[in-house]
Amino acid sequence: MRIERAKKVLTENTKVLYGIFGVVECSPFFPPFDFLNEFFQKGSDPCDQDSRMGNWEPFKLNAQEYEAVASWWIKNHPNSTIDALGVKNWDDWQIKIIEENY
Repeated sequence: MRIERAKKVLTENTKVLYGIFGVVECSPFFPPFDFLNEFFQKGSDPCDQDSRMGNWEPFKLNAQEYEAVASWWIKNHPNSTIDALGVKNWDDWQIKIIEENY
């Protein structure tokens, strides 16, 4: 159930005007396990300042669920690779992704 919820959040977020995963989708990177969980636990995308996507019930994936979601993402974005980009948390990771793609 959490795998499908994660896929839904990521898919919907790629379609939002300022959704962070719209930026991630254009990058060659996907967030590591802990970073992605930080995003899901927020319950909303701070980059979506107009709240076009709305909120979701915060949740967390276990390692096996993360692997399923990451595999799904990489299958759909074959140039993507999991990379921490030299930072220690989701907030710094998303800033780095935005800076590298604009």
